[in-house]
Amino acid sequence: MNLRTKLAALFLPTRRLIGVDAPVVAPGGPLGGQQWVVPRADCQYRRVDLSGMPARHREAAARLAAARHRPTPEAATHIAWCEGIAHLWIWPAPAPEVAAGDQRWLPETLLLAPPAGDEARLLRTARGVEGQWWQDGQLALSQWWPDVPDEDAWRRFLRAGGLDAPASTSTPVSLPWSAPWGDGRRQWLPGSAAGRERLAWQAVGVAVAILAGWMLAGLVRWHVAAGQLAKRVDVLRTEVAPVLAARERAETAQAEIERMRELQTGVSDYALMAQVVEVLPEGAQVKAWSRDGAKLQVLVAGGGNDPRAFVTAFAAQPLLADASATPAGAAMQLNFVLPGQVGAAP
Repeated sequence: MNLRTKLAALFLPTRRLIGVDAPVVAPGGPLGGQQWVVPRADCQYRRVDLSGMPARHREAAARLAAARHRPTPEAATHIAWCEGIAHLWIWPAPAPEVAAGDQRWLPETLLLAPPAGDEARLLRTARGVEGQWWQDGQLALSQWWPDVPDEDAWRRFLRAGGLDAPASTSTPVSLPWSAPWGDGRRQWLPGSAAGRERLAWQAVGVAVAILAGWMLAGLVRWHVAAGQLAKRVDVLRTEVAPVLAARERAETAQAEIERMRELQTGVSDYALMAQVVEVLPEGAQVKAWSRDGAKLQVLVAGGGNDPRAFVTAFAAQPLLADASATPAGAAMQLNFVLPGQVGAAP
């Protein structure tokens, strides 16, 4: 655990589920203050896609959207971000113990880890159950019921998300508390835990600046020594420059040789033509030649009209054994399929 992680742990808030007993959801650091977790039963959920808006305008747009959805001016709103999607939880009747500043709050849903992929699920919450539809790593749909919904209610929920309804209601599952899966806007208020964290980081920055000043003299000495070493390196670079240039020319020549060798892969058309002419029947002449990779076509005039005589003539040739012959008027069309290594570009 590095210094940043250790220092940040001091300012983690202690999360409590709001209610009569106020059980601790997640213990925090001694300087983190307190953060309330509001059950899903007390919140309304909305989702606003602001991914097409410039990032600097998204926070203001999300607050305007939240204001439109608030049922009363006293309602509290929590905004969590996943990429460009703003997830809004509206608390119509905030509890009096949740004050401004350090007494922040989170919706219960934000502390229930998302699934690994696209999934429709039914979760047990502090009170009642919550249906969720996750798509592309985002919470696409959420609905709360006081009890497990019947089949008709569950089907309507799935169809609202564009899903095919199953034959029966999903079985509710219970998940452990986790870290928030959305990013909230940090409040750098002087009295808040985030504000105290900022002050602590400023103190660390001042200490680092003092240490840097103390080390400045040593850095100056190192700078002088580095300058002298750089001059020595320049002298050596000048001395070895001819050797490096010769090596570069040699590597260039070697690369050109390799390139020329690659051009010689496969069997050339001239060699194949010599093998074709060698076994043609008496009086036959090559009139046309066409090669496309492993496919070779040869038009032959003369030598008879029996295709079998041509195919038999090439049967003993390893490269031309896969042959077929088709009469083409007064000529014979020969088709060859060359082996793979021969079919490379000549």
